[in-house]
Amino acid sequence: MADMTTGNPLKLIIRFTIPLLLGNIVSQLYSLIDTVIVGRTLGLGALGAIGAVTGLVAFVQGFILGVASGLSLILAQRFGTRNDERIHSSFVASMWISLAFVAVLTAASMGVADFILKAINIPEAFYADGHRYFITVMLGLAVLMYYSVLVNALRSMGSTTQLLFFITLSQVLNIAFDFLFILVIPMGVMGVAIATILSQFISGLLCQLYLMKKVAVFRLNRHDFKLDKREIKLHLNISLPIGIQSSIISIGSIILQLKLNGLGTMAVEGHAIGAKIESMTTMPLVSFGVATATYAAQNYGAGQIERIWQGVKTSTIISLTYSLLVGGSLFFFGKHLAVALFNAENGDSLAYVDRYFKATALFYLVLSILFVFRYTLQGMGKSVAPTIAGFMEMIMRIVIPLSLTGLLGFQAIIFSHPMAWIGSTVALVYALWLVKRNDRSSKFKRFMAS
Repeated sequence: MADMTTGNPLKLIIRFTIPLLLGNIVSQLYSLIDTVIVGRTLGLGALGAIGAVTGLVAFVQGFILGVASGLSLILAQRFGTRNDERIHSSFVASMWISLAFVAVLTAASMGVADFILKAINIPEAFYADGHRYFITVMLGLAVLMYYSVLVNALRSMGSTTQLLFFITLSQVLNIAFDFLFILVIPMGVMGVAIATILSQFISGLLCQLYLMKKVAVFRLNRHDFKLDKREIKLHLNISLPIGIQSSIISIGSIILQLKLNGLGTMAVEGHAIGAKIESMTTMPLVSFGVATATYAAQNYGAGQIERIWQGVKTSTIISLTYSLLVGGSLFFFGKHLAVALFNAENGDSLAYVDRYFKATALFYLVLSILFVFRYTLQGMGKSVAPTIAGFMEMIMRIVIPLSLTGLLGFQAIIFSHPMAWIGSTVALVYALWLVKRNDRSSKFKRFMAS
């Protein structure tokens, strides 16, 4: 376990961020390899079928991952208290909540699958494979939650080296199972989903065995089968809003994609390339945000609020510096990077890539603040403001494309990204200012009473 309640905030956050960043790089690399495997073995039709339901999958899985992340933040707060009994009760509550959500979501997804897939107008050629893939993924939600809760438990402890190991193990197993269930046992797109489920289950199981061996508070006993309603309510108050926030952002992305699809293949291709490069280059900002969340959670649990503000200042300076360098580079050289990475030599596509970065790259400064402030508030258990910020982001991604695409075309699509970041960040800045003001007010009252 890494204790983030003592020591230099800068060194702690950077040391915590590096393994997280490596884990994100491994995940991105796996995603690229997985796409190549599916495309070259099953064909573009299979890729199209999977892509056709990706928005729906992201909506459901985003909720699961958000809830798991929220549960881990409470666990991190408990680690800050150094109270083993409270840490254990948090882990038990996480297990009960996970079981409940998985049962409801799996049943609901299976029940409405046909209706939803028809409602989003999946092309007939993709429907059969898309349906099979979606159903298989939904049946694996229990494994996703199991895996996510356990690896997030490692993150809450500050054990980022072990976290990197289990994430990497899952991705390597996934690639191996892709070959097994596509080539050796030809299962088509179902094999792709099964490969992911099985790899996460094995990695999650090994992670659980590691936690039970190394940390006594993760060992379950017969008394844990009794529900503690107060603990359940406390954990729901934090984790549920984060899960909702993750899902509502996906809704905005789905609407945006629908409007983008109507602008032609070159616009879709240019936007996809720009978004892919953006995803890769902003990974460090996400990693700094996640590191700040764990740092804030542990210090909040320990009652060291002033250290949280020191960490926020440190993370903000680092993130702003990085985003200025990367954003400036993409503003001027983004289309050249597209050629180097994706062999994107079509002049029309490159023009869209260039427009993408001219509209978004300099706003990475705003995005850097968004990540640090959102994760800090979540780490402190302040879940309302990040949820409101998520709604702001969703509204911008829906309203601007719907109202302005007819007038501005592609410009409306790419303009919605920085506007979403700005709207979300305004809410987060105000919320963090309120939290900090209340903290100072409490200190003053304690001083006057002493």
